[in-house]
Amino acid sequence: MTEENRTEQDAADETQATEESVVTASNEPEAGALRFAFGDAASTQFPSQVGAALEYAGENKYEYGPRLRDAELDWNVVSAEPMANNIVRVKLEFAPASGFRGNPGSEYLDVDASGAILARRQISIPKENNPVVLMGITAVSVVIAVVFISMMTVFKSEGGDPLYVAGRTLWIRAEVPKSQEYITYSGADQTGTLYNWAMKPDDEVNNELVYVKVTLINEKSGSVNVVVDEEAAVLMDGNKKSYKPINAISRAELDDTEESDPKYNVEDFIPIWGTVQIKASEQVIGMMVFELPRGSSFREFRWKASDSATISYQ
Repeated sequence: MTEENRTEQDAADETQATEESVVTASNEPEAGALRFAFGDAASTQFPSQVGAALEYAGENKYEYGPRLRDAELDWNVVSAEPMANNIVRVKLEFAPASGFRGNPGSEYLDVDASGAILARRQISIPKENNPVVLMGITAVSVVIAVVFISMMTVFKSEGGDPLYVAGRTLWIRAEVPKSQEYITYSGADQTGTLYNWAMKPDDEVNNELVYVKVTLINEKSGSVNVVVDEEAAVLMDGNKKSYKPINAISRAELDDTEESDPKYNVEDFIPIWGTVQIKASEQVIGMMVFELPRGSSFREFRWKASDSATISYQ
């Protein structure tokens, strides 16, 4: 092979080697490439995006609802995930800064390279481990709600009340359902200490809370034990779709804000849940809560606990 041929061959080999190295390099991640980061590493790797997410969350607490929007909160950076177009998804946990025992809430914010918030979604809300105080308050409230009846004619007028229906053993009254975005109310414990409580839908975007004031009357001899749970009643909307009541005990949370929006407050709200004993000539009054799509109409309320009755609203 001549010197000229060897030079051409060497040049061809070098070109091929260069092309192979380029292909190989293109298939491997670049040194220092941004990757999914957790905790402190997320703040270190994406300082501007994480900082923007924390600042935005702190300045826009109204999205947490009436219970938390005015509360002092702590945030914890869970992770940061790089996405297309230099967008970073920052996941945060949040909870009241003091007196909270339970699981924190979580959310994520999508932040671009300039620190602009492109999207925000709340994944969960803070949950207390054991709502013992609320259970005690509810027990006291149910006792207070039991009132002796001296004259049953008070509840059965001559004209008749279409919202009162006789079951096998009980008279049942279910008032026209009322709906609103949130429910806040006050209740005192055994010592007389007043607490504020708040409830909101699981799906805040599409649903709202609906409460029905229910009166159970035992005008016969003996006592009746009633179990009020998810199977105790059904609320049917205008499209004939049925909804079960939600647990007003576990869903309520302490509203530790100094000032709640009065438009969400339900006066004389007494959640009725659990086992209730109604003696002869006694009545129990309480609120049952449902979660329905926004703007729903109401067709009928069906009581099914230890008795059966249907109240029509149309």
